[in-house]
Amino acid sequence: MPFSHLKGIDAPAFADNDELLMFVLDHGPNLVFIKDEQSRLVYANAAFLEVYPPDQRDGVLGTTTVESFEPEEAELFLSEDRRALREGLSEIVEEITDWKAKRRTLLTRKMVFHTKDGDKRLICIATDITDLAAREKRVVRQNAQLKVYSSSIAHDLRNPISSIISGLNIMQRDKTSQLGERSETILSALKESATGLAGMITSTLKAAASESADLSFQRYDLNLLLEEVRFNLSVAIEEAGLALHVTRLPEATVEPNLLRQLFQNLIENSIRHAGSQRPVVTIHHQEEDGEHLFFVGDNGRGIPKELRDTIFTQFFKGEDGGKLGLGLTICQRIANLHDGFIEVHDKVEDGCCMLVRIPAR
Repeated sequence: MPFSHLKGIDAPAFADNDELLMFVLDHGPNLVFIKDEQSRLVYANAAFLEVYPPDQRDGVLGTTTVESFEPEEAELFLSEDRRALREGLSEIVEEITDWKAKRRTLLTRKMVFHTKDGDKRLICIATDITDLAAREKRVVRQNAQLKVYSSSIAHDLRNPISSIISGLNIMQRDKTSQLGERSETILSALKESATGLAGMITSTLKAAASESADLSFQRYDLNLLLEEVRFNLSVAIEEAGLALHVTRLPEATVEPNLLRQLFQNLIENSIRHAGSQRPVVTIHHQEEDGEHLFFVGDNGRGIPKELRDTIFTQFFKGEDGGKLGLGLTICQRIANLHDGFIEVHDKVEDGCCMLVRIPAR
């Protein structure tokens, strides 16, 4: 379709030159494509078409492309289309496999524009962040290994340090030993240094075990935090066959240990209450009126409206007798400690969506 038929932005004068614009789009790294209100492709640039085998590229336009993906992936793509058409904008991180069997991670933004005839179009731009996602996974793995290593080293050092302190105490209390004034000073200094080292080792163990009682708010990359959640829940995710889709997230001032626990609890609840179908969890983010809004949605059975005011109470039981336990109560408490709160969001799609609100400090 000619780009001169699109409006909604202040386009530069050269945008009327379709050939020049097509040249720019076809030689850029981003996957750019346009869909109509039925999610059919009406335009796709060269980078997008390269996802498909060469002999299929001529037949891509006019299709929804969902035939080329697994049902769960296809439903995610269509759900994001509906979300963008409804709200004007959508952003999600998705994984696809191209025709060369290469797994690629894409950050896809979808925006609504209108043609001169008033028809809606979805302008979609997907940026390949495969390398960035791989680096984040490596950082999470390395942090986990470093945590185990620190704990192991601290355990190995604590016993010999305790023995050194004990030996120094015996030497100081031994009345039969005659030490000069300088030796007494050195002995006291050694004992003080060993005691200080023992305190550092204890602190390292506590940090490795996350036993600190004091809240430590800090600027934290929430993309890393969600990757840590994915790492911590990897066994449960694999056993349940969970599809977890997370948009790119900002840095925020949070208590990372607590916020990590919040997201883990919400995802575990989605797995627990998925029913017989394969669970799918999608996390969106937007910043609005000085708040971070996190939408944690799933494809489960949902929560009846009459129960939404009671699910955050301790040991709440649903109509089927299934317990939510303390999970949501803890989540609400964590949100409160961030000066925020959690509520059930009225989503249009099926399933349940929790809305987590915390200030953008």
